[in-house]
Amino acid sequence: MARDGKSGLCVIVTGGASGIGAAVAKKIVADGGHVGLMDINADAAQALAKELGERALAVPADALNESDMLAKHAELAAKLPPINGLVTCAGRPQRPLPIEDYAVEDWAANLDSHLKSTYIACRLIGAAMAQRGVGAVVNVASVLAFRPGPVLAYGPAKAGVVSLTQSLAVQWATRGVRVNAVAPGWTDTPFLRPKERGGERDFAPIIEATPLGRLMQPAEIAEVIGFLLSPAASAVTGVTIPCDGGILAGSGWKPYGGFPR
Repeated sequence: MARDGKSGLCVIVTGGASGIGAAVAKKIVADGGHVGLMDINADAAQALAKELGERALAVPADALNESDMLAKHAELAAKLPPINGLVTCAGRPQRPLPIEDYAVEDWAANLDSHLKSTYIACRLIGAAMAQRGVGAVVNVASVLAFRPGPVLAYGPAKAGVVSLTQSLAVQWATRGVRVNAVAPGWTDTPFLRPKERGGERDFAPIIEATPLGRLMQPAEIAEVIGFLLSPAASAVTGVTIPCDGGILAGSGWKPYGGFPR
């Protein structure tokens, strides 16, 4: 995307008030595009929109409420240039609990927060782009879609996001809308540092499991998302790009003594 104010992108970002969503919004505006921020945290979304300036608008939106999302999409569409991009970042963390201690209701709520929210956004905003015949969708999955961990709802939800991405890529392939996903590894966001945990998290096991030997940064994930939204990715649809510092590639090294250092 060019930095001359003529990128032509107008992107809605769900969960856009913080973390990867905020980094995506900053990149879109920095590259000359427009962004519509949807987030349940209205104050944080408005503060970010104010920081980004006149090419950013924010609306409070509940990503799990289809009627609310429909109304807020219409509000943004009336105030922004034609919308030709969607990035789905909404979702909440999950504590790693054994299945015996994780109630069905909590499992369903977390599954919804990632998979249902993505489905609703794609159903409303992605479908509107398909009707116009132009656009790109980038869904945020996770490496845990491919290497399951003890987060028994988050991992399956992100695997569902990968599958949904592939299905929609085929459904909209002849309607001018590309659909891809990114699968971040451990990324330094508020999602990774939930306040309720208290204190400072020990990131040593994460860094040890990452060949690059560090956490990913939201801006790094945003760069990949920016590519997938842009005309430079015109031949790319139905893929999920890991942005994980090598976690997936390195998963078989531990029995051989670990990563070269």
